[in-house]
Amino acid sequence: MRKLLAAVAFLGVTAAGAAAAQTNSYTHMLNTIQTQNQSWYNQLNAYNRQFGGAARSAVQPGQVQPGAAAGQQQLAPGLPQYPITATDFYALPVRVMPDYLANGQAALTPEQKTVMRVTYSNLLDDFEKQNRRNNMAAALTFAVRASLLAVYGRQLSQAEIDQLGWNFNSVLAVNPQFIIMPPNEKQVLYESLIITGGTIVGLQTEGVQQNNLVMQVEAKELGQAVLKQWLNM
Repeated sequence: MRKLLAAVAFLGVTAAGAAAAQTNSYTHMLNTIQTQNQSWYNQLNAYNRQFGGAARSAVQPGQVQPGAAAGQQQLAPGLPQYPITATDFYALPVRVMPDYLANGQAALTPEQKTVMRVTYSNLLDDFEKQNRRNNMAAALTFAVRASLLAVYGRQLSQAEIDQLGWNFNSVLAVNPQFIIMPPNEKQVLYESLIITGGTIVGLQTEGVQQNNLVMQVEAKELGQAVLKQWLNM
């Protein structure tokens, strides 16, 4: 996993027109996420205002959720628990975002686009070996976890990860806009969240190892955008 994440970060730094390509790539990912969730984001926030306090308190820097034992599912009071299948979706036969993101980088050579395409595809494959495949709550949890680490240095425990995932799952399960969202749009959002989370981790990891402050700042800024958008933090 670390090798794949490092490759994502390394490609953004070494490709032709590195600064422009890197900025455009990350901006492209965030714009994609914002576009895809715009139609139902306000409704999701309404549910978050009612039930999302537990999700935010679970990840506030320096706080540990009381009574969170390993494997224990902690939900906000009054929030019904739904099976994890509630945020599953039917995926297309092929990936969408690796090609979309690579083709959007005019500054890259064909060879570099191929490397980016393969790296992002491998990142998605690797995520799905360790997490639930084609599940929006799992992808959202991954992006938020990566963001918390980059922004606050906050490493969630497994109990906190489980709690966050179940809260996202239960909130999305009753969101009308999410329910009617076409599967292809869910796939775009799902892949974008995973690639964004992976990019944050890659930048943060390489930035620390290389003592590269620019990469660390980029990871933090990207993480801040994710946290603001999904947790209003």
